[in-house]
Amino acid sequence: MNKLKDFTKKYGFYLAVGVISVSAVGAAIVLSQNTTQVDNPNGAYVEDVLDQNVDVEEDNLEDVGLTGDEASETLEPSTSDEIIEVEEGNVDESVDVASNPAEAPKESEDDLVAETFSSTTADQEETPFFAEGDNMVWPVDGEVIVPFKDDSTSHWYSTALEQTMRTYGICISADEGEAIKAPAKGVVVDIIDDATTLDSMKLVGNVGQVIVIDHGNGYTTELGIQEGTADMDLLGQTVDAMQVLGEAGKATGPFADLGTNVYMRVKHGDDYVDPTTILGMREEVAGVDMGHTAD
Repeated sequence: MNKLKDFTKKYGFYLAVGVISVSAVGAAIVLSQNTTQVDNPNGAYVEDVLDQNVDVEEDNLEDVGLTGDEASETLEPSTSDEIIEVEEGNVDESVDVASNPAEAPKESEDDLVAETFSSTTADQEETPFFAEGDNMVWPVDGEVIVPFKDDSTSHWYSTALEQTMRTYGICISADEGEAIKAPAKGVVVDIIDDATTLDSMKLVGNVGQVIVIDHGNGYTTELGIQEGTADMDLLGQTVDAMQVLGEAGKATGPFADLGTNVYMRVKHGDDYVDPTTILGMREEVAGVDMGHTAD
């Protein structure tokens, strides 16, 4: 005992330092292990916790009768698979709509606006071209050499035919080859080679080629150009007033002995109109030869 006391007194300080050192080293080792678990959440410690949770869920599934592959499918739902199924469903719906247009959503009548030619390009003020009270221009620059005669007037006598007749229009003198102009804006609806093929012209006689212009509003003009020529390219075209339609030629039929002239007839519906009542005034016309009036 006395020896232990002597040893303690002699070496006690060194023993105390040794114990403290060993304690410090042990504490450092324990602290290092705890720090590793906290700083490494993806380590073995976390995996142990997840395994425990999975085991609990498997136990619960076995309690409700799900085992094996069924339990595996329940434990591992694939979010990506759900998204793919939804996207495929949308694609299938699109394909169904494309293959069955009748199933596509329909626009309401309020959203639909019917597009027509007139709503895009046509000018509704273009027609009618001619209205009551408007004037026509002279188709050639000559004088009236055959007057207007209809059923309400006396007959006109044709020296070429040596007979009386109704003219239902007028003849205007012209130079051979002179340009024949459209009396008003309209559509060239017909160019007839032989006037006698028209029933209405049989009462007048052969005035050669006839250019028929529809001016709208029921007004039409028929120009007998005798042995002149018409611009056939204008057939079916809209022409403006003063636009050249052809050239004047030698007179034929009932007007053959009067020199080159153009026969002009105007109709409003089924009624014949005296062209001189709607032709504009011209300073260059010195006078009017009313032709031969039968007694």
